[in-house]
Amino acid sequence: MKASAIVAAIGVGVLATALAAQPASLPQGWMQTGDAQTCEDKVVPATGAPSARVFNLDCKPNTKGFTSLMQMVAGTDFAGKRVRLSAQLRGNQLAEWGGLWMRADSGQKPTAFDNMFDRQLNGSFGWQPAEIVLDIPADATALSFGFLLTGAGQLQATDFRLEVVPNTVPTTGAGARALPRQPSNLTPS
Repeated sequence: MKASAIVAAIGVGVLATALAAQPASLPQGWMQTGDAQTCEDKVVPATGAPSARVFNLDCKPNTKGFTSLMQMVAGTDFAGKRVRLSAQLRGNQLAEWGGLWMRADSGQKPTAFDNMFDRQLNGSFGWQPAEIVLDIPADATALSFGFLLTGAGQLQATDFRLEVVPNTVPTTGAGARALPRQPSNLTPS
């Protein structure tokens, strides 16, 4: 699933999920979103992990779409600052990809976003650090973040940190890019 489609799907999922009851298996503040129908999202005990319990996204074979565990907070404390989201992730047989994601909204408009699409995690791997660093616009009203799994497999996460960092820390993701003034390649060659 393309990054822009996931941005839209997460936005719609957040609104729908916020109206629903929080699953008993998730800690206060966390919610599930996404369009995948064959996934379990919960907290599980773990051995050999950075913590005794971890967040777990587990999607059955042939899963279509994505699932995410996330939080949404007011943008007040982060507006106009560079913010890093970091966590420890472990994957088992990711058929497509997974990673962290973070989005800033100004009103109803997404104004900053990274979901690790350009540096996605694939296959199977042990515990490893992952991070996203975004410049949050001064008019940000909300900050949403979490981790996602697209397709089948199991992705676990723990040890989340959301912190303001100095501007010397490089941002991640594709970042904003200038749009071309005119279309090109309108007929394939």
